[in-house]
Amino acid sequence: MNTKIIEIMKAVRVPLELNAKPGDKVLIITDTRIEPEVWGAMAAAANELDIEPSVAIMTPRKSHGYDPTTPIMNAARDPELKLVIYLTSTALAHSNLSEELIERGKSFILMEEVTSDMLLQGGPAYADYKAMGEMGARVADLFTKGNRIRVQSDLGTDLTASIEGRPGRNVAGKINILSQSGGGGCAFPDGEVHVCPLEGTGEGVIVLDTTAHSVGLLKEPIRLTVEKGMVTKIEGGIEAERWRQIFNKYGDPNSYNCPAEIAIGTNPNITITGSMRTDKKLYGASHIGVGDTIVIGGTCKAKLRLEGVIKEPVITVDGRVLTRGGKILV
Repeated sequence: MNTKIIEIMKAVRVPLELNAKPGDKVLIITDTRIEPEVWGAMAAAANELDIEPSVAIMTPRKSHGYDPTTPIMNAARDPELKLVIYLTSTALAHSNLSEELIERGKSFILMEEVTSDMLLQGGPAYADYKAMGEMGARVADLFTKGNRIRVQSDLGTDLTASIEGRPGRNVAGKINILSQSGGGGCAFPDGEVHVCPLEGTGEGVIVLDTTAHSVGLLKEPIRLTVEKGMVTKIEGGIEAERWRQIFNKYGDPNSYNCPAEIAIGTNPNITITGSMRTDKKLYGASHIGVGDTIVIGGTCKAKLRLEGVIKEPVITVDGRVLTRGGKILV
């Protein structure tokens, strides 16, 4: 076994050790765009921990938020199965499958867009998850107690929304319970704290400046105009045009719901690569979502869910500054 595989296996043991126990059965969902050595290492790590893995491989989905194939959906429903791992090239977090798993008391780990390089020594998988969790808990508490959130940036972002009554959630590699059934989810590599603003309250402008779903690294910023909680304009260069095409082809009216999420990254080991799996976890950065909110406690059911990153935002809650200049100030 080569050194790289050993490093990957060591990394992917972390989410398994945090969220599963010997004797558990786990389903690893992957697709043909993901490196076989990644899902292979995950299965091998599970075996080492006396966890029984099954691997299901499919062709990539049309867009983020689309469900796996019917046979894989049925496999995930198996009553003996408690944990599903998403090792796919498109995000399944806001799919119907995730909603169903939560309702059934099952859990999932989001590892979409993961590459072998992300799982090597010194990368985001090897960050101090305990320290990230402690930092994220402080921010989540401010989100939970807050009423109004504002996001600004040097490139023109100025967005406000209500977060009154919505819980802040700290995600640092360990399952967050999202329903009374006990179902929930987390991600890996991880490191973020987020809140789902009240639908219909978003107003202003968002300028995504780093990375975005379906387009990767941004050559030109994507500028979103938000009115009464809906995106009314998508402006910019080639990447903005790609987003418009995705919304027109795969979306529905609710897919323009915004902000569907406002998050702050807490992982200091991130290097920008163009993958939303890790870029959105960058310490001090923010990612903002558009579209579905059901899985994270909102009320908007939409066909699509896309996100993009602002590298150095100023985020305030009820006037208190949480982030500035790429640093978390709480």
